[in-house]
Amino acid sequence: MTRIVLHIDRLVLRGFDRADQTGIAEGLREELGRLLATPQAAQALMAQHSVPRLKVAALRIAPGAQATAVGEQTAQGIVRGMRS
Repeated sequence: MTRIVLHIDRLVLRGFDRADQTGIAEGLREELGRLLATPQAAQALMAQHSVPRLKVAALRIAPGAQATAVGEQTAQGIVRGMRS
């Protein structure tokens, strides 16, 4: 089994209420865990070794989206950015 350690020093999300911070973090953590648990994701990450900075393309979040959904979409954007 391969272990992946991911450190996010800073995540900038503009336009969200501070009260949504915990929900966004929860959705992000859970979705990253799910997406990075696949063998393909592990292989792609091991090929990169280290990514000092990852800039993710703009995400379109539906108005009124739940905080956890925002985190999930953010995780999906991060993984897409890592693959490109």
